[in-house]
Amino acid sequence: MFMQEVELFKSIPSHILHEITQFASEESVQAEEVLFREGDIAEYLYILEDGQVVITVPGKKAITFPVDSAGSVFGWSALVEPRRYTASAECTMDSKVIKIDGERLLKLFERYPHEGLLILRRLAGVMGTRLVQSYRRV
Repeated sequence: MFMQEVELFKSIPSHILHEITQFASEESVQAEEVLFREGDIAEYLYILEDGQVVITVPGKKAITFPVDSAGSVFGWSALVEPRRYTASAECTMDSKVIKIDGERLLKLFERYPHEGLLILRRLAGVMGTRLVQSYRRV
């Protein structure tokens, strides 16, 4: 896995990254496979390793976000209440993703609060960027 190269985890000590890899798994996903749907219980944070995923936010005018850069993070609902996905994610081509168990990641944050806060701040930055992008599309 390439976790140490993912912006979300840069400068996180190697022993903590090692712990995260213990509850992360790499999956090969086929084109048109749905990873999660809006409203599903959010169990996993995802990192794109290869391929492309489209995130669709429902509404009167659905908004889509392509996720096509290695290291891109999606499915952050696994880390925030109410722990339900607020969008759907579908692979548009054969892809590889890393799934990280959100519950176990939150427990790790309790043990390493400094690093957990750093990761959540970076995640908030990703969320903010996507929110601005959605405003521009409406």
